[in-house]
Amino acid sequence: MNEKMNPPEEQAESAYNGLPLYFAKTLASLEDFLETELVELGCVGVKQAKRGVEFHADMGTLFKVCMSSRFALTVLRPVLTFDAQNPDALYDEAKRWDWGAIMSPSSSFSIDVTVHSSVFTHSQFAMLRLKDAVVDHFREFSGLRPGINREDPDIRIHLHIAHTTVTISLDAAGRPLSRRGYRPAGAKAPLNEVLAAGLLAHAGWKPGVPLYDAMCGSGTFTLEAALWADGYPIQWHRRKFAFMDWRGFDEDEWWAVRDQLKAQREPVETPLYASDRDFAAISQTRQALANMELAGRAELGRMDFFKLKPRSESGLLVLNPPYGERLPLEDAPAFYGKIGDALKANWSGYSAWIISSDVEGLKRVGLKTKRRIKCFNGPMECRWMGWDLYDGTKLGAPAEGATEDPAAPTEEENKA
Repeated sequence: MNEKMNPPEEQAESAYNGLPLYFAKTLASLEDFLETELVELGCVGVKQAKRGVEFHADMGTLFKVCMSSRFALTVLRPVLTFDAQNPDALYDEAKRWDWGAIMSPSSSFSIDVTVHSSVFTHSQFAMLRLKDAVVDHFREFSGLRPGINREDPDIRIHLHIAHTTVTISLDAAGRPLSRRGYRPAGAKAPLNEVLAAGLLAHAGWKPGVPLYDAMCGSGTFTLEAALWADGYPIQWHRRKFAFMDWRGFDEDEWWAVRDQLKAQREPVETPLYASDRDFAAISQTRQALANMELAGRAELGRMDFFKLKPRSESGLLVLNPPYGERLPLEDAPAFYGKIGDALKANWSGYSAWIISSDVEGLKRVGLKTKRRIKCFNGPMECRWMGWDLYDGTKLGAPAEGATEDPAAPTEEENKA
């Protein structure tokens, strides 16, 4: 695309001290971390919402957010909001809008859609009506039409409908920020990267604390921890963001922001250990570390968790065991019972956390839970459960008949 593009000055919400409005999307239970992160990155007018955070920022701060946010899935810039009672009204309103302010007839585009409405019952139809509006707008005024490119478009448009309120936004990031770039092709049952970073934060982990990723799979926990400890922005290796195609993109400022972030880098020496009984999992983790120029930052080994013992007196142990739905597990209750026995026998002094969708299996761990977080790994509802492990009786399971229910409301749900 030859012409650089810039969203128009009109915003879905009034600007904060002249700064445009953005919305960073995240996963359920990670809103607090994202809000804190955005404030630390210099955003203003920060306001938490469901599965996201609104904020205002200048272009340089937007660069920092897209490069540095561990907890954002993507960053949207609202450009048009209106009320529509049906798909035809959506089409009419969208077609009238000045799409030439953000794209040319030769541009390609894609549309993502999120609908929570009893009026717009078919999200794909709403998306098609918006697509037709954009195409017909250009065809009417220029005789040309932009093309659809779902894989690598010039412009990514997000359509959000809440009842009859329609919000159209531009995606500032482009490729989702959860895609860090380290995932080996064909990784088996991977954990979402943003979720993994959020779970580490929920567990209270910080660089410098020893971390054992003892059922590492494709190594997501290990990679998120290694990138965190390394000190570079999480998207340091990424070279393309959607905002680079906006008119007004200042390449000099972009490189100045990169230089600033590089100068602020403070790596922290952190013992990281990744193990799995599957040799292919270790190979995937090793390749992922190499992809991020982090080879040697974690010690890798093929090991059965039930034979593993830590080398330090304290630290964090994270487990992402087979869920059953995605990976085979013959006897889940016995398997989780063995995990509890291993925690009691080998991991005194550690904080141990498990993510699983197997509620019945988690009950068999048999230890008093420190905290439970409800989360979603893709469509699967899971629990992130933590235990502080001590010698002697403090380790013990709840009294007979008092085993805690992982499916009971979490602290966050009770507050809500």
